Formats: sequence, C-alpha cells, structure tokens
Amino acid sequence: MSFIRLKDASLTLPVGGRHLTGLFQRKKSANTDARLDVRNNVSMVRALRDINLDLVAGDKVGLVGVNGAGKSTLLRVLAGIYAPTEGAYEAQGNISTLFSSVVGMEEYASGRENIFLSARTLGMSRQEIAAAKEGIIEFADLGDFIDLPVRLYSAGMKTRLGFAIATAIKPEILLIDEVFGVGDRHFSQRAYERISDIVGRAGILALATHSDLTIQKFCNKVCWVEKGQVRFFGPVDEGLELYRASA
Repeated sequence: MSFIRLKDASLTLPVGGRHLTGLFQRKKSANTDARLDVRNNVSMVRALRDINLDLVAGDKVGLVGVNGAGKSTLLRVLAGIYAPTEGAYEAQGNISTLFSSVVGMEEYASGRENIFLSARTLGMSRQEIAAAKEGIIEFADLGDFIDLPVRLYSAGMKTRLGFAIATAIKPEILLIDEVFGVGDRHFSQRAYERISDIVGRAGILALATHSDLTIQKFCNKVCWVEKGQVRFFGPVDEGLELYRASA
C-alpha cells in the first residue's frame, strides 16, 4: 500500500553567505521564516515548518498558496529529494515526479537517449523502457528533434518530452509542479487527458497549481500552504473557499 508521511517536519535551507546578511536583516521574506545563522555567518531560510501530512492511497491532493509559500519545496520533500532537517519522513511506493522539463535531462544527449536516461532514473527496467519508448516518442510529438540534442529544444519541447517520460511509468505516487503552465493549447489538452487516465490508476497524486479548475478536475483534497506551514488539509471545496477568503 503506497503512502507518504510527514511528522513534525521542518526544512531549513542555506541561501547564501555574507553578502546576503544585510538583506535578511533589513527585510525578511514575506512568505518564509528567514533567519541568520550567526555561528557560521550563513543566511538561512526555514522553508517549511512543523508539517504533518499523511497521504494514503486514494488521496489526490491539490497544493495551493501564493508564490513562495512553500508548495514546490513541500513537493520535493514528499518526493524524498530534500530530507527534513527536523521531524520524520516515510514513504512507500514508486514515486514519479514532474517538476521541471530540464531536471534529470542530459542537455547534450538526444531526446531518444534522454528517454532511457530519465526513465532509468525513475526506476524503470530496460524491458519497461523498451516497451514504453515508442509511446513516449509518439506522445512527445517532437518529430526529427527526438534524435537531436536536448539543448536545442525549446522550453515547450522539453516539457513535452519530460511529461511523456514521467507519466509513462504509471506510478503509484505522482507529484507534479505547475506542469500545465508550459506548452501550447494542444499539448495542455493532451496532458489533461493523460493525467486523467493516470489519476484513475495512481495511488496518490499531489499537484501544485494556481488553477482552481485543475484542482476541481483532478483532486479530492486541498493542502493550503502559507509561509511554509500547512493551513488546511481536507475537502476541495472547503479548502479553496478558505484560501480564496484569505486573499
């Protein structure tokens, strides 16, 4: 049974050295808890604070909050990319992420080569990659560019390829960060259709987006993040109403 569990989890990240000290003393971030580590003279940001979340099979969670509130950071903690500096993290089940079209891709390798490299990073076997490769190429719809280096791709082309790879794994847990914000209308429609199919099969979905319609379409819960803390976790309609009222 797939799950992700955070208990009293906080995350503090270094963001610079001496040249940022004055900035943090004069003005703290509006959305995070910024502080100075005097001992090491390193500027630190407490990006997440006292997070308690228990995501289980069947949870389709929309993450909402203003830019800088901690949604993307929380997704990376859920993925196991960042380890909490305080508290506990547990996860079970294969996790697939779609955070950026660039992350995990080798810029000087071709799109076809990146299918293998990225899919292996996601935990797919050689046999699974071979079975999924043509479907990935077809969905990405890059034409002859599939055999050219990724460094020549536009942002939209990288997004199509990254999305096609990330969603080919048929994950138990799928974490997505604003993927629908890049790409043309045709791609967005196909992405919606593909996500609709995956949501029906994935055990857990966590999706960060500014679109209420996207959350209402795919999610059964809302997680409202503000200043690195969870303000609400529960039903979609109630969560969106509280979040809108806070604006």
